[in-house]
Amino acid sequence: MGSAVVVKKEEAESTIKRLKKLGVFDTTKKVVKKGDFVYIPVTKTVEGFKVVDIDLPERYTKPRDLKDALRRKGVPEDVISLVTTSFDIVGHVAIIELRHRVLEKWKNVIAQAIMEVHKNVKTVAVKSGVTQGVFRVRPITVVAGKESLETVHIEHGVKMKLDPSKVYFSVRHSYERKRIAELVKSGEVVGVFFAGVGPYPLVIAKLRPSVRLVYGIELNPYAWRYMVENIRLNGMENKVIAIRGDVKDVAPRMFKNTTDRVVMPLPKDAGSFLKEAVEVLREKGYIHMYTFAEKGEGMKREVEKVEETLGQFVKKVEVLGFRKVADYSPSKVKMVIDLYVVK
Repeated sequence: MGSAVVVKKEEAESTIKRLKKLGVFDTTKKVVKKGDFVYIPVTKTVEGFKVVDIDLPERYTKPRDLKDALRRKGVPEDVISLVTTSFDIVGHVAIIELRHRVLEKWKNVIAQAIMEVHKNVKTVAVKSGVTQGVFRVRPITVVAGKESLETVHIEHGVKMKLDPSKVYFSVRHSYERKRIAELVKSGEVVGVFFAGVGPYPLVIAKLRPSVRLVYGIELNPYAWRYMVENIRLNGMENKVIAIRGDVKDVAPRMFKNTTDRVVMPLPKDAGSFLKEAVEVLREKGYIHMYTFAEKGEGMKREVEKVEETLGQFVKKVEVLGFRKVADYSPSKVKMVIDLYVVK
């Protein structure tokens, strides 16, 4: 039971404005019309108005955030405290991680809450294992919404079609893709090793239309097919080419001494492909290498190790900078090293 001001329907609009100005309009209830009269919910009796007790329907308001949505669904506070509010949204797919066993029985409720908060999310999937295999794919399982995981993700004006259960793709590299693109100079030929569905090549071509050519090399057949489709989807056939194959074979065979800049977004094994990066470069050029390192001084040690390795293949190595990209584990970070080399 609540309180409502009763007015004739022709007076309703002006009355609502006055009640809002007085700060007594009840935003949690709906305004209801019955015959020639309108019942306007208020939080307390208002002098000068006719007020009656009446049951009015609740007004739906979008949850402020995920925790608010979970509270409305009756999830206990001790459970809510275990839910991570940081998760990836790839196109229409939200990918979450249940870090505590107790959350397993709440996964469907959590998924529904995410879709209420993020209206663009139509599918929620849970990480069901660690990144594995040569293609760096992490197993995920749909728990709510549309069964299809194929989606179109938009980043920096680029459309990328993909299925996150079949290919590696990280929305958290969005800043890095833009940063690298802005370093590319007019007329450059850029090579992207381990190119996936093409995020680095496509963003570079989009943000640097003066680039001469960007080629992406990818071993995963699913990712390569998506890259080919994404090149067409963005109308970049004259700027970006997709090559399927092993970098160690394809890079030196097809692109030896042709490239001005190499991007290597594969943290796990990038160090073992530095020789191929040097081989595709012209007499001098840039290498952007992503790798893992221990936190703290471990980043500097990783830079020194990369310098030492490159020193076997080139005359000069200059470290232009390095930075943490993201935390990888309690003890490790994902980092990028920007290098300039002279062969």
